[in-house]
Amino acid sequence: MAFKVKARVLLELGAELISSDGIALYELIKNAIDARSESIDVRVQIALTPSGYRLLDHELDGPNPVSLTQAYLDRAVARCFEQSASAEIKDEFKRLLLGKQSAAARKQLRKFFREHTYIEVEDWGSGMSKSDLENYYLTVGTPNRAHQRLVEDDNDEDGDRVLGEKGIGRLSAMRLGNYLEVITGPLGTTTWEVLEIDWSQLSDMDMDIDQFPVKPEKGAEKGKGDKGTLIRIRDLRSDWSLASLSQLAESELAKLQDPFDETAELLDLSLSFNASPVPGGEEIDRKWLSQWHGYFDIEFSYVTNEKSGEREPALTGIAKFRVPGPEPSEFSEEIDVHAIHAVGDGLLSLLSDIDYPATRDGQPGASSRFDGIDTLGPFTARGYWYNRQRSQREQGEEYTGFKRWLGQWAGGLHMYRDGFRVYPYAAPDDDWLELDQRALKQRSFKLNRGQFVGYVRITSKGNPYLRDQTNRQGLCDAPEKRALITALQYVIWKELGSLVRKYEVKSAARGYGTIRDIDKQVKERSRAARTTLRELGRRAPGEQETILALREYVEDMEAAWSRAKKTIKTQEDQAEMYLHLAGVGMLLEFVVHELTRVTNATLSDLKSSQQSALPPGLRSLSKQLQTLEKRLRILDPVSAPGRQRKEDTDIGEVVRTLLDAHEQQFERHEISPNLTEKGGALAAKVIAGQMYQIFENLISNSVYWLTHHRSVQGKKKNAPPFDAKLEVTIDGKAGTVTFSDNGGGIDPADRDKIFDPFFSKKPSGRGIGLFIVKNLCKENDIGIDLLPPQNGRIPGFVFNFK
Repeated sequence: MAFKVKARVLLELGAELISSDGIALYELIKNAIDARSESIDVRVQIALTPSGYRLLDHELDGPNPVSLTQAYLDRAVARCFEQSASAEIKDEFKRLLLGKQSAAARKQLRKFFREHTYIEVEDWGSGMSKSDLENYYLTVGTPNRAHQRLVEDDNDEDGDRVLGEKGIGRLSAMRLGNYLEVITGPLGTTTWEVLEIDWSQLSDMDMDIDQFPVKPEKGAEKGKGDKGTLIRIRDLRSDWSLASLSQLAESELAKLQDPFDETAELLDLSLSFNASPVPGGEEIDRKWLSQWHGYFDIEFSYVTNEKSGEREPALTGIAKFRVPGPEPSEFSEEIDVHAIHAVGDGLLSLLSDIDYPATRDGQPGASSRFDGIDTLGPFTARGYWYNRQRSQREQGEEYTGFKRWLGQWAGGLHMYRDGFRVYPYAAPDDDWLELDQRALKQRSFKLNRGQFVGYVRITSKGNPYLRDQTNRQGLCDAPEKRALITALQYVIWKELGSLVRKYEVKSAARGYGTIRDIDKQVKERSRAARTTLRELGRRAPGEQETILALREYVEDMEAAWSRAKKTIKTQEDQAEMYLHLAGVGMLLEFVVHELTRVTNATLSDLKSSQQSALPPGLRSLSKQLQTLEKRLRILDPVSAPGRQRKEDTDIGEVVRTLLDAHEQQFERHEISPNLTEKGGALAAKVIAGQMYQIFENLISNSVYWLTHHRSVQGKKKNAPPFDAKLEVTIDGKAGTVTFSDNGGGIDPADRDKIFDPFFSKKPSGRGIGLFIVKNLCKENDIGIDLLPPQNGRIPGFVFNFK
């Protein structure tokens, strides 16, 4: 028994699968590129438009006879012909149909339409023999290109530029028109091979695929050195115009080949409409690329770990931000730079699949958690970000040209494989990196894709699992695609985004700073205005009514400014409150997590237990609720900030309480906590509740990173068992607390970013935990610093209470 295939499957793989005429044309151009043609011609010839043909055919086939008079045909030409069609073709149309009966006229109309309205794609590449046509071109899903790619990958450093591999690209011609003519031939043959296909026959839903008549025929003689392929598509489905082809050239074909690669050999692609040349789209104007306000350049690769000798992924690069100058209209040359470096545990964490959390022993779910990272393959990416408001101030009269350029090239990151575009990434309706969604959620449109120009480069050889969907609407969903998107989002949202937010905060701070200046000016001007009004009243006693109105106006302005100051003060107070609530919220989140876990476990016990087994289940519930009660007691001193005051606090007691509260969690995750106290008790005048917040954050982080590190070790081939340890040392005499663990540690490259808001290498981390810790330490006059690196990683923190 075997599958039986109806002929209409071809229709569904061609006309109904390809989403746009632009994609269909691109598929034909890709075939010419794969044929190693040095130049490609695309010619669009439109006389009678497709919609005009359908209109006239409908009128001739209608119930009311149409009299094909000269007047009717003159109107038909005016209504249904492309304006630029030649007068000779229009006259031929009228001569063919004049005085004909409807049935005969319909035949002549169809013949005329097929002859004078068509699209041609011609190349001078390798061409195809009769055997090639039968064995490859007419074999749907042929692996010929895929085999060619594999052979060239092994034998030719430059041979990885094979763009097609699915073996169905030729069916995209069906999207453009119902009739296909292929004239082709390789070197060494004496005649052209001709293949004609009438796709309209596929409308017979009962036809089997072996009943669809397609056969190459011998064509005209050709010269000895002639080779190449001419694709001619007739019976077009869509209307074409000079404007639509020019728009396609500018918006799509100009981006077909990687425009950011200055070293690439440019594709010689010529377009014409009714024999008139059409510009193939402007090259990207590099002048504007240098006018960025934010920039990143990254590389994802694989390196050998010096200690373990194992291959591991690495994300390296740089992010830059052009610092605003003192004058808004000046283009600043001051640039803030920070390095991007993620490797080992940190990179595996941020690229891990959030649907598969870190596990206790690193075995169950470990492969799924890291799936796609090791097989993603190397890639590079570069992005240019523009602040439109700054650009408008800085560029003055040139802004109009810049705005047009940004409208053409912005849209996020374009993707290029082997130097040619992967559709539809960065198209007008494609937000593949969710930049607009993120900007909308944060109510900040700074990092939306309308302000991004850039690219990501992959290769067929280096990224074999990043495969196109059959409809050419992006990459197939796969773990590798998820890892690629996650890496790019991290660079944009966390690395570049932290620089953007940093200067947004500074700009806001400058704005608050100027409020005092404005307040001073308002008071001085108000006093001056009152003095002037008194003097005016003395000199012009007849204008008292006007002077009174002006005085009331000044008082209204003072009152309005007073209300504005109160609003600003309220916002400042709310900002402090939000900081506090964020810290409390993280504790509450942990409590809810534990409550959910305990409830689910207990319900599971009760459901699975028989009546005689209930007492052990109840004992388990009692023990776990005791742990939960300890956590709720921790929240008591952290309640409303208005009641908190600095008081003498035993820091050892805070740490002991927290470690005790985490006891069962440590048991579940096989973490060994160790608290060492020396030099007597460490007492400090601090806000007790905030000490709980500080160390709760650190403990929660350590639990995640130790568990994650065990998962990382679990995916390695011969890794020894991991003994997770958390070390806290309190030195009462020195007034210090040292907090560390033996997990993956902090990358020294992140030393200057670790306390920044929103910086995180957790897969779904908010990046506010250590930011809160830093601020709470500052509020309590506690020094905090990173421990010295050990074995290339920073193991933790040291707190100085004196």
